[in-house]
Amino acid sequence: MPPPRRPDAAVRAASSPQLQHAAAPATRPVARPLHSFDVFDTLITRCLWRPEDVFLLLGQRLHRAGLLGCTPEEFARLRIDAEAALRRAPEVEEVELAAIHAALAAPCGWGTAEARAAAAAEIAAEEAAIRPVAPNTTLLARLLAEGAEVALVSDTYLDRAGLLRLLRAAGIGVPPGRVFASGAHGATKRTGRLFGVVAAASGVAPDHIRHRGDHPGSDLAVPRLMGIAAELTTPTAPTRHEAALRAATAAHPPLLRSLLAGGARAARLSAVQDSAHARVLWHVGTGVAGPLLAGFVLWILHEARAAGATRLHFVARDGQILLRIARILLARLGWPIECRYLLGSRQAWHLPALGEVDAAALSWLAADAEREPLASVLARAELEPGRIAGALARHGLGALDRPSPAARIRALLLDAEVAPLIRAAAATRRRDALGYLRQEGLLGGGTALMVDLGWHGRLQRSLQRLVDLGPGDGAATQVSGLYFALRSRPEGIAPERMRAFLDAPEALRLLNPVLLELFCAADHGTVRRYREAAPGRFEAELAAPVDRQVMEWGLPTLQGGILAFARELAEAIGLAEEAAIEAWIALLRDGGLAAYQGFRREPDLAEAEAFGAFPHADGQAHQVWTDCAPRVDAVQRLRLGLGFGDRGYGGHWPEASVRRGGGRLGAALFALKRLRRRLA
Repeated sequence: MPPPRRPDAAVRAASSPQLQHAAAPATRPVARPLHSFDVFDTLITRCLWRPEDVFLLLGQRLHRAGLLGCTPEEFARLRIDAEAALRRAPEVEEVELAAIHAALAAPCGWGTAEARAAAAAEIAAEEAAIRPVAPNTTLLARLLAEGAEVALVSDTYLDRAGLLRLLRAAGIGVPPGRVFASGAHGATKRTGRLFGVVAAASGVAPDHIRHRGDHPGSDLAVPRLMGIAAELTTPTAPTRHEAALRAATAAHPPLLRSLLAGGARAARLSAVQDSAHARVLWHVGTGVAGPLLAGFVLWILHEARAAGATRLHFVARDGQILLRIARILLARLGWPIECRYLLGSRQAWHLPALGEVDAAALSWLAADAEREPLASVLARAELEPGRIAGALARHGLGALDRPSPAARIRALLLDAEVAPLIRAAAATRRRDALGYLRQEGLLGGGTALMVDLGWHGRLQRSLQRLVDLGPGDGAATQVSGLYFALRSRPEGIAPERMRAFLDAPEALRLLNPVLLELFCAADHGTVRRYREAAPGRFEAELAAPVDRQVMEWGLPTLQGGILAFARELAEAIGLAEEAAIEAWIALLRDGGLAAYQGFRREPDLAEAEAFGAFPHADGQAHQVWTDCAPRVDAVQRLRLGLGFGDRGYGGHWPEASVRRGGGRLGAALFALKRLRRRLA
């Protein structure tokens, strides 16, 4: 496809006598309009950032075939220059692919056969990179189903057969006679002559044509001057998150960074969402959460393979979407790694791993005492308030629906009446927990690799204690963890047994764990405990088999967007097959973090409303639910927006609370923060 022409040049061409002549074909009366569609970046796009980046992919293939003595990047420049030189020739309106590759023969050292092979390889590279633009292909499919007259019109050096091949690759089927390529007709949209060809071939007057396309000149100004009803459609315009993926990866290989940003866009365009709320969730899934989480999972798989591991345990609930990403990537990579979903939680593991009510036990039992109702704290230790009424009274604790002082909670848990009850509850739960872990392959020796988002590593410590408390059979199991990030590490676990995808101090400082947990939300409730469902068969007891709150919020749509990106990444790894996995991991880490920080720091209004309304449960018992970023009043908005903080703020994402319902004040505070960052 030729480089885009400037709109002003197209408008000047539209005023030419040739265009006016082309606009007046012989016509026959028709009762219904002809629906005309541009092709590239209207019906189909590429999983690449720019159209000309396909020449990087082509250069890689030609180099592998022994047809190039230069780098793919050098070839891409030669390919662009060769086409541009042909277009500068007098009286040339369109060029053909064969002519371009004939012009490349001398600088590339090709004969006639090699030039033909290179032209065929270009079509194959285009076919591999082509993706449908669902918002427009859905409309086209509906029109075809209704029996409407359609025409597909493209300024391209491809002939009709080549263009049809790419359309079929995107799942678009139209009669060949309805496809009009400038390379086949020697006439282009930008001069208007190709629209004249369409009108003449279809037997319609220009005012019976309804054209849709993405170029403001060739698809809007020119056809309108001819009397055609033209509409601009630009779903392929990059989002700010897609632009951030590309901008943040300038130091990485050109083909990989093009595939990253272009793949995120292709994933976004792969489906149509039926509401503004769903579109926001899908777009953040493909452009923010998808790249960040896919980079994390690719790192996990690479680390596991390097360690010789053949099994990974993805811990619920964060692990649900991570496991799904892993299976998509492994289908491409072909590595022999088994991935399992391990139903676990703080509640399910901390209590059974408790031997004594010691400092470690108190750290999780009373961790959120100042913020959670007393009933929630007691639930962690499975203490029934009626059974310990005397102890509650002794320690001045009574209001179950309100938080209580942490010191009093700790004193209660150490009480001579209460501590034995906690130990008994732990022993009761331990048997079933160990039964489940044995069933899932975590007992029996060797190393068990668990995957979790992380933060403090206490879950791994409890899992190791549980495994150690299992029946002694002479084969000890060592638990190692792979984490997104760790802000701290528990004592007694060697650093090599707790590895993190992200460990740069600045990145750790800017993380918002709740947002990452939101991206990794699961479709079921938290794991409470385990039970023996049948002799020798154990299962997890969930707070709810389906988390209706998050499902109604739109979790399937967010997860769908994340997985759409993962599928594009798997394809990209196959396209850039010479790239090392380490290069992909570094690219995804840099690009994913940049997109995430843009989303976290400066959510737009739609993002703040959609993700700020996510139902988040504080505490280990998940009994206190709030919006992730609740709405605030003007005073709180001002304090949060200026960075002063507010002790009364009950949310986890102040930037989104500033934006939600903030109107001009919210926008002004964001602009001020942006200015301060630039000055800094």
